[in-house]
Amino acid sequence: MLELLPSRRKARFGDLDYDWEHSVDTTRSNVGVGTQFLAGITARPYFATEPWLFEQIMQAIPEDFSQFTFIDLGSGKGRVLLMASDYPFQRIVGVEFMADLHRAAQKNVASYSNDRQRCRGIETLCVDARDFEFPPDPLVVYLFNPFSEATFAHILENLRRSIELARRPVWIAYRFTEFEGLLAKGNWLEKITGTEQWAVYKNRPDSS
Repeated sequence: MLELLPSRRKARFGDLDYDWEHSVDTTRSNVGVGTQFLAGITARPYFATEPWLFEQIMQAIPEDFSQFTFIDLGSGKGRVLLMASDYPFQRIVGVEFMADLHRAAQKNVASYSNDRQRCRGIETLCVDARDFEFPPDPLVVYLFNPFSEATFAHILENLRRSIELARRPVWIAYRFTEFEGLLAKGNWLEKITGTEQWAVYKNRPDSS
């Protein structure tokens, strides 16, 4: 019976209130054991970002989002994509390797309804993030620590090369800062702000 208590369910599965409010399924409560196991081996177990923390992070980025594309690497069941759609991005892209999570994200994007939604151009891709080609737009790139250190380093190098080819402002929002050292040692990035739970970096205009 203790497992049915809201406090226990929240500790185990994450914030359920968001799902109840928006009639979506974005927590880990309905993720199959096999998918969770595989995610834990190949990357990191799936957890959904807390809405209040996402709002903090977005407030820390002083940009006109209407000029930017939002990308969530390791987008899981799509909660961050939905929350980002409440901001006026040009478009939103989710990148997820696990097919089960990707299908759940597709369903959530299709069923999401919110009076505050300002971007309806949401695309979900089921691909390896190491193979993802960053679009030549100004970017906000979001990660909830979804990868191993080696994979994260590979993706950051892909992003650096993309900026070399197309100079534009790029922000990196990193939730759960286990491998923040990879961002800190990149001479093409500078830390703008952060807390113990997240960090925001931006590319240096004079570096590549």
